[in-house]
Amino acid sequence: MAKITKKQRVALKQIDVLSAERKRDLILGFSSIGVMVLVIIGYNTLTYSLGVIDEANTIIRAAIYITAMVIAGFCGIMLMRASRKKAKIDGMRQSVSISRDTLEAWRRGEFDE
Repeated sequence: MAKITKKQRVALKQIDVLSAERKRDLILGFSSIGVMVLVIIGYNTLTYSLGVIDEANTIIRAAIYITAMVIAGFCGIMLMRASRKKAKIDGMRQSVSISRDTLEAWRRGEFDE
């Protein structure tokens, strides 16, 4: 079993937290793309085909597209946050000399607590 320093152990624990937050941000970002598609395609198609909303109603159409733009902004924010966390993880790994192999071994539980 390989040895790691105390500084590396602390960094690995922080990397675990950042990785979990990054995954959450990615899930939120990509799921918001799905919601945006549902808003644009699903709502438009459903309401126009059922005749609930007249296709010429520009106020409703504008509201739909503004909602989609807000969701797209949320998606962008989440994906930028995930990108920043990835850069932070890489910087932390490099600052304490943690290789990808060491990180994978940590995630497999090969080091003692």
